[in-house]
Amino acid sequence: MDSYGWARLRPTTTALLTLGLMFTFSVPAHADWWHHHHGQNGNSGFGNGRGNNGQSNNYFEGFEQGDLFFDDAVGVFHVRPSGSTAETDYAPGISASQGGNDYARLQVQSYLQNGCTDSTDSNCGINGDQTFGACIPGAPGSDNSVSCGGPFTEWGLPFGGVDGDFDSGVAIKGNGALTSVDIYLDTAFASASEASMMDYRFDWDSDLLDNQGQYLQDYVFNVAVGNGMDSCAPGTGGYYAIEASTNSQRSGANAHNLTPPNPPQACISKSGWYTFTHLFTRDQHGNLQVYMYITQAQSSHVVASWTLHPLCMGTQLTDGACPAGATVTTPLPFSAAGANFLGWFPDQEINDLAIDNIVRLGQ
Repeated sequence: MDSYGWARLRPTTTALLTLGLMFTFSVPAHADWWHHHHGQNGNSGFGNGRGNNGQSNNYFEGFEQGDLFFDDAVGVFHVRPSGSTAETDYAPGISASQGGNDYARLQVQSYLQNGCTDSTDSNCGINGDQTFGACIPGAPGSDNSVSCGGPFTEWGLPFGGVDGDFDSGVAIKGNGALTSVDIYLDTAFASASEASMMDYRFDWDSDLLDNQGQYLQDYVFNVAVGNGMDSCAPGTGGYYAIEASTNSQRSGANAHNLTPPNPPQACISKSGWYTFTHLFTRDQHGNLQVYMYITQAQSSHVVASWTLHPLCMGTQLTDGACPAGATVTTPLPFSAAGANFLGWFPDQEINDLAIDNIVRLGQ
């Protein structure tokens, strides 16, 4: 976790060359921060990407001139100016990431579950996307029933996609696509949480549809405040344990797993903005490769990385996305990846978690 201190102001044009994959996109000019109106269908606003309806495949959300980022379940986001002291429970007074004027705070509004009539009601929270009684931020590590659904983006598409039915995404063309988000990790919060035996967690997921428009798979950064028993735990101080998987929420993933499904377990013990990136591209055999990595937001210094090689699964074996004769052990062809679907926080237990600079780059 060395800090190189390389300053990088938010540019007007960003060119990215990663593993032979180049994208260029224009970042919208800074503007007064947008005041959000929270409703049944989340927040409305403006983005500079539109997806697969003939317009730009690129999307940038810096929370400065509008948004296509939506409240969901018990997760509500609020835009804050750089240096704001409105929140004191997590990373108070921080600056926006990479020289920006504004950023967002994700607030966990567990009271939103109160709209449910009883424990069998499946329409809890915003957009009916919260399980009754399940949002218990910082629950013990042994409690796998916890799930605090958080906000999401559809990479510039309006709420529900092109037709409102959540069945469309932003097409993956050419050599692939990249998605990323900046997240502030506050190690003082992690240290206090460990001392009070609170196991706060969040997941950041960038998932895909296949080339037939069917759900393909989730690719998830599973993050938790350190508990002192993680394999990469530092000798002293607060930290975050992070793993990469294809599952989310406590019922499906655990950043404290000492034998992670996709090694290694990584730990970050220095507070600051970090960029969580998914790179979807083809490997040397023509199959889908998902490179997931975390960098310091002010530099290109990689602090953790994982490479996933997805396999053909049931839906792709039957809908024609995988070739005839393929099995569940067959590597998934790159051609089977159809579109970026959602970027979202399927579990978000840290009140006032800070995020910025949500990006989708494509060709």
